[in-house]
Amino acid sequence: MTIAYAEPRTRQWNHHGAVPLPERAFQHILAAILRGDYLSGDTLSTLRFAKELDMSLNPIREAIIRLRDIGLVQVTPARYTKVADFSTPESRAAIGYAGVLAGAALRKTLSTTADEVRSDLAADLELIGRAETAGDRNAAVIAFLSAVADLVDHPRQAMHLVESTILARCALQFAAASLPDQATQAQSAAAGTAARAIRAAEPEVAETAVRALFDQLV
Repeated sequence: MTIAYAEPRTRQWNHHGAVPLPERAFQHILAAILRGDYLSGDTLSTLRFAKELDMSLNPIREAIIRLRDIGLVQVTPARYTKVADFSTPESRAAIGYAGVLAGAALRKTLSTTADEVRSDLAADLELIGRAETAGDRNAAVIAFLSAVADLVDHPRQAMHLVESTILARCALQFAAASLPDQATQAQSAAAGTAARAIRAAEPEVAETAVRALFDQLV
């Protein structure tokens, strides 16, 4: 999984090895948003993206629709396309929802997950619990969600978690100023409980603890 590099896992419908134009456009615009080239409320120009990518407007529009469906942009037909406000309650709720999806995925896969993978997942959770800055915590959150998405075999379910993770990342990244730099005691406790449950391969306990942790992050 490569969410951190703005390349969410998806089935590539390649034609002679070429990435479809809408996918290229999606990755290009998404990467610009994640880098902070465009902030909440900034207007996006389809013409500019078409020029940057040397393609027609149609694949750009398809990419914009996909970004809208995820919740990353707001579209007003015939007027403007803007980067979403990631500090809204709706965007913040995506953090908790990503935890719900991750918990459900762990409940289904944890009992058959290799010890080494469980150890890595637990280590990511422990990083969340002891992170000293919002940036460190956010990086650990994304690493954990990315690793969980890799456990999901069903392509659509995996993509759903990936898309929720992207929105959660934006909500964490662009609203970081509203989050405490020090991990709270509740977050540390929830992260520790989840880590221990994952190492012990206890799916139900892990699901509950992961959901509790992400509720703390909202």
